[in-house]
Amino acid sequence: MSKKVICMIPARIGSERFKQKNLAIIKNKPVLSWGIESAKNSNIFDDIIINGDNAVFQKIASSYNLNYHDRNKLLSTSESKSDDVIFDFLNIFQCDYVVWFNAIAPLQVKEDIKDFVKLLTSGRFTSLFAVKSNYIQALYKDLPINFSLNDKFSRTQDLSPITSFVPSLMGWEAKTFLKNYLKSSYGFFSDNVGYYENKFNLSSLVIKTEDDFKLIRSVIEGIKSYNNEVKYYL
Repeated sequence: MSKKVICMIPARIGSERFKQKNLAIIKNKPVLSWGIESAKNSNIFDDIIINGDNAVFQKIASSYNLNYHDRNKLLSTSESKSDDVIFDFLNIFQCDYVVWFNAIAPLQVKEDIKDFVKLLTSGRFTSLFAVKSNYIQALYKDLPINFSLNDKFSRTQDLSPITSFVPSLMGWEAKTFLKNYLKSSYGFFSDNVGYYENKFNLSSLVIKTEDDFKLIRSVIEGIKSYNNEVKYYL
């Protein structure tokens, strides 16, 4: 029997670092619309629901014939916890799996979205998070993580990669999340935690600041050249 997978796209009117980033315009469309279209074009979800806190998000959802969940205002502050947002959502919408799809990562590639969902529903993990590995010298509190200060400078390809979370896609088996939340008031990292390595750099571009937005806007405006053949100076 097939498993029901819901795509939840959160949209909050307030944000600290870049105000109303979901509504910032790129090529005559708000960022939220770019995210919605990426989710729809993946053709992997049984339902896509906008989880918002303002009538403008409901208007955008309606323009795509999507359901809209009017989130409790207590879950729309900067102090709100993601665990509480997911629990509230799963208490209303029944599914086997829920995927938190961040529209502020508007360039997610179809292959990454589909492969993420396939891994989530494979039965191997009950919570799954998109990540990106980088082969680069890294520090934590001014101390080296994957290289030595007492040795020759390593080639990046010889380093152990540094893996970071990418807040583009996160997913959970609904029943396991609910079980853990009811037991402990949290369920984010539920039982068998897994990580999906984004295959495409575009999928890992996330808007957190105005500078991020300007970078992604410039990428979208020039995206037609992305798949062009690489040429070299000879």
